[in-house]
Amino acid sequence: MALMPQVTGRMPSTPMAMPPEHFGVRYFEPMPPAVRFERILRIQGYSDLDRVRPAISSAARDMAGLASSLSRPRTAYRYVPVRSLSDEALELEAGERFFCRAFASRLANCFEVAPVLIGIGAAVGQRIVDLTDAGDLLEAVLLETAGWLCIEDATRQFTSHLREEVATRDCRITSRLGPGYSYRLGNDEVIWPLEEQPGLFGLFGNAELPVSLMSSCAMSPKLSRSGLYGVGPLRLAPLPLRAALLLN
Repeated sequence: MALMPQVTGRMPSTPMAMPPEHFGVRYFEPMPPAVRFERILRIQGYSDLDRVRPAISSAARDMAGLASSLSRPRTAYRYVPVRSLSDEALELEAGERFFCRAFASRLANCFEVAPVLIGIGAAVGQRIVDLTDAGDLLEAVLLETAGWLCIEDATRQFTSHLREEVATRDCRITSRLGPGYSYRLGNDEVIWPLEEQPGLFGLFGNAELPVSLMSSCAMSPKLSRSGLYGVGPLRLAPLPLRAALLLN
């Protein structure tokens, strides 16, 4: 049974208290991204922007504007109850199981997870291909960097949206976990295998999604992001009450 926190006033809505529609697929459309050309240059290793050649600065500025105009950010997400969490595995009520030793600490006390798929459309990636084919390699590299900044911006906006949404239930979210990413666990570094990406996509059933999954477990378009957030109580109940809840 999910642990209930001790709060004053309204109690948090755990999975068992939520109507069926709570668990359906939802969509969030971020505002158009604001990409700063200075950040593109810094990511490319230019620490002193005053010493960057004007042609490069101009290209970075142009690609920042182009990425912003071509980006069509959209996210699909849902809430899924947690069935069990151990040192090795996360098991969901939907039937999926995921394996990463980071789950036990990163998702501690969470009674739901919120899987998410984030995309910005195919136009930015296609323009990168066009620039590369035309031999405009500088612009292609700068535009790809700008595209990833669009993804970062969409992720930031979605995280804020999700945090506000669960706050209405007196809940909190964890940081995002994603297949293919590594996490520090004590002195070790553990990886959530990219090969578990199909299971994450499977949580969305036949819903329309902003990205698709390739046989390699990578996503298409390339400029996309996946993952899940844990959802748990803002405050935990005292230990005696938590023990009693577990016995019921």
